[in-house]
Amino acid sequence: MAFSVLPTQLSPIAIDIGTSSLKVLQVVLGDTPSIHATAEIEIPDTIRFDSEHRYSFFEQELPGLFKTNGFKGKRVVCSPLASQILMQPIQIERGESVNQSEVVTAQLEAQLERMPGSLVVRSHSIAETLKDGRSATEMLCWAMAHEDAMRHVSLFKGMKLKLVGIHPQARAIVGAFDHLNRRTSDSETCTMYVDLGWGGMKIAIAHGSTMIFGKQVQIGGRQLDGLIAERSGTDLFTARMRRISESRQDETAPTSTARERVSPPVDGLAMLRAGLSRDGFEGEIPEPIRESAAVATDRRSGVQPAELVAGISPSDRSMVSAGVDCSELLESMSDELSLCMRYHSAVFSGRRVDRLIFLGGESRSTSLCRGLARALNISAQLGDPMARYASGPNDSMLPEPGHVSPAWAVACGLCTAPVDL
Repeated sequence: MAFSVLPTQLSPIAIDIGTSSLKVLQVVLGDTPSIHATAEIEIPDTIRFDSEHRYSFFEQELPGLFKTNGFKGKRVVCSPLASQILMQPIQIERGESVNQSEVVTAQLEAQLERMPGSLVVRSHSIAETLKDGRSATEMLCWAMAHEDAMRHVSLFKGMKLKLVGIHPQARAIVGAFDHLNRRTSDSETCTMYVDLGWGGMKIAIAHGSTMIFGKQVQIGGRQLDGLIAERSGTDLFTARMRRISESRQDETAPTSTARERVSPPVDGLAMLRAGLSRDGFEGEIPEPIRESAAVATDRRSGVQPAELVAGISPSDRSMVSAGVDCSELLESMSDELSLCMRYHSAVFSGRRVDRLIFLGGESRSTSLCRGLARALNISAQLGDPMARYASGPNDSMLPEPGHVSPAWAVACGLCTAPVDL
């Protein structure tokens, strides 16, 4: 009986719209996922906070970028600028006749002083709690202005592309690690993902692959640049270049541990396929069975995933960047993260966050990650989500061969995110 081979399947084109740059990624899905195409464009300083000029810049730059870098297909999934999306928990009273989605939407419209129907809202329940002695449901919600969502649809339609999914950056970050949390027992592990970006922090807390908290905080590299510029008497651009140069010269910065596929082990899925083939089965193996076989392989290997780089050791040193003491800003960031942890502990009966994974371009600052790890007193690691798709640490398709790629978490998560538009 002939052996059945699954066809190559390309992901939608994943577009992460950040404050300082736009990242585009497309991968080959399947048993041995790989990178098909990557590209990144830096957004000029002068238009980073000017929405009209940003859209015009994308309209001019993206068509050529797609063509030059070999992206294929017409489907696009994107994460809009974090400032365009509100993400927060909402508590609503339980009731047999209560439509939770409608209640959440009405509350958000009132909170943001918006007309009915003017918001795109998504929500899901995360826990059952008490409110004034009555049963209530804790909901995690995100909302985006309808006109902003349609602006993204029009942007890609003008390039003859179809937008099939819009996801908050925090949700995409969790999705980038879903494949590491397939076991039922993984829901017992609580992970806080912290994406340190130039425009701010994206924070997500998940039980296994289930996201139960998300928040976006406007403190990040931009504030570090401002502090350095103010205290050293330079401009913002010079301050940023000094920080970047310093981080690249840091000898303690981790390098890529992307997996090698030179001699891939015989995994559970391959064995399953061979057995089914002998029994006369042809065609695609159902997803639940495929995942079970993959999980079995993971359990046998017992190795540290390449997507989680070596742990980050806490440091008691003051955070000094480009010769400027940034400890005060570090304290503000750690306070925001502590608030998120306290909310989680309150909703889930004292349950603690088990581990911290740093992501984002600013996580290249070893001193920043170490300082936050010390303040939060949690086991911390640096994430390298692109390692899942790389053939090795020096894969030429990586954005920076040989180096970790923590800034690509959102794009990686979008490649396998639901298409729901």
